[in-house]
Amino acid sequence: MGGTGTRLLRAAARAQAAGAAVLVATSCVSAAAQLALPVVLGKAVDALVGGIGFGRWLVACLALVVVYVAFEAYGDYRAGVVQASSALFFRRTAASRLVSAGSGPRGEGGPGGFAARILESAAAAAMGTNAAVWLALSLLPALVSLFMLWWTDVWIGLVFSSGLPVVAWCLRSFAVDSSLLVTRYLEEQSTVSSRLAEALGGARTIAASHTLEREVSRVVEPLPRLRRSGHALWRLQAKVTAQGNALFPLLNVAVVATAGVELARGRVSSGQMLAVAEYASIGTGLGMTVLFVNQLARARSGAEQLEPYAALPPMEYGTAELPGPAPTTGLGVELRDVIVRRAGRIVLSGVDIAVPPGGAVALVGRSGSGKSTVAALMGRLFDPDRGSVLLDGVPARTLSRGALRRSVVFAFERPELIGDTVADTIAMGASNATLEDVARAAELARAASFIEKMPDGYRTGVESMVLSGGEMQRLGLARAFIRPARLVLLDDATSSLDMATEYEIDQALTAGTSGATRVIVAHRASSAARADTVVWLDGGRVRATGTHADLWELPDYRAMFQDRTEHRERQDPTGVDQ
Repeated sequence: MGGTGTRLLRAAARAQAAGAAVLVATSCVSAAAQLALPVVLGKAVDALVGGIGFGRWLVACLALVVVYVAFEAYGDYRAGVVQASSALFFRRTAASRLVSAGSGPRGEGGPGGFAARILESAAAAAMGTNAAVWLALSLLPALVSLFMLWWTDVWIGLVFSSGLPVVAWCLRSFAVDSSLLVTRYLEEQSTVSSRLAEALGGARTIAASHTLEREVSRVVEPLPRLRRSGHALWRLQAKVTAQGNALFPLLNVAVVATAGVELARGRVSSGQMLAVAEYASIGTGLGMTVLFVNQLARARSGAEQLEPYAALPPMEYGTAELPGPAPTTGLGVELRDVIVRRAGRIVLSGVDIAVPPGGAVALVGRSGSGKSTVAALMGRLFDPDRGSVLLDGVPARTLSRGALRRSVVFAFERPELIGDTVADTIAMGASNATLEDVARAAELARAASFIEKMPDGYRTGVESMVLSGGEMQRLGLARAFIRPARLVLLDDATSSLDMATEYEIDQALTAGTSGATRVIVAHRASSAARADTVVWLDGGRVRATGTHADLWELPDYRAMFQDRTEHRERQDPTGVDQ
């Protein structure tokens, strides 16, 4: 087996080597008992006919049955463990690579789409190790049965062997065709899942824009293709099953008939004839390989779906440290001739920005101008395609992970609430934070008032919370306040707050991060006005830099905020904290 996805399947098999070895050993013992049983059963029949030593052969038969049943049951259990561990390996590998590679779009559907594809594809790929083991071991009983049939009688072996080329042709045809169909099926299934996740994430926007019917049509558009792929796969499996159901009984009948003729000639005994029938049945169990081939094809297709994520190069860190003795000393940030491309489109082109240590800088511009991209580059959530980012004169690529994360904090427009409780989500990234530290940060972010009204206060479970957009943003801001940092990056982190609350938080931010450099992605004129310097981005370039008062003299600059205000009022006429 070669090609895309094979490397990932092999890595999973290596990771599950111990579990797979136990599964192989268990299956071998089970197969040995199954293969020994016909011989012993034949001996028991011959002993019964001859009236000599029947009891000991009967005991041996019962012992083999017990061994077979026990090891078969334990093998099923071990197979479940291996499959669950393999699924965890695939999910962890894809998810960790996706996260460690930095931010940026990875395909259709956003985070929900990634999760859906990873979960579905990992479940399919997890069948690979078990299917490979069972496919290999399914050949062992067939080969031993073939040997035993030839050893019992040449004519019996010859009759059985004559049907094997047809079996091999059926299996090869199924393996090739099913691999293509399973890949197509998983691709269509992934598209549906991604579009559904994307639609659920934007449910409010869809409802407000009255585009429900159009979104439903977009989500279900791949379903006919999914249905056709599924039907084609089932038709193929039904075809191979029908061929097997026709071929194997005929082969069994032919073998047993030949054994009957040889019995009449006195060339085989009654017990041997019974053993021949059993070995013919075991040998035609090759039909089970259809199931294993199908599972292996599904596993390979699932691994192919995960390969783009697993192949993402992780972000590499250096060993350099930042200059400056105190964590309250602001960081100077510089972008030099930065270019960023996304999906073949240039997002930033030739951007040069120099932010002095300390004070506040606002990044402004229309939607899609590159503000959030600049903020992410400053905190090294990802690297530019060309150009360099420097923190206090040190290239960001050369900094150690610890130096970077100790010195930089983020607050986002839509913060993710990670952790079991409210206290956990605020303290994320601050390993030594106490409950008093959490409460102080919440007070600075003006979040303490609604947290204390919750049933369990700071111990309230995150999953049980129902929060407005403004309340979620205040929890995100509290997370940024809980530990000292030299660079604070606020990516539209107050967009859902009313202006009075935003002003209060700005004052708290100034007091709580004294000396730190603050970079604020701003959409409101009031936010830009409170910054020391404004960087105006337009179409992925820096259009102008200066104070808000100076830039306000430019008509296009004023129009940008006026258009933004009118847009917000159309979306939320109340203008209050959502």
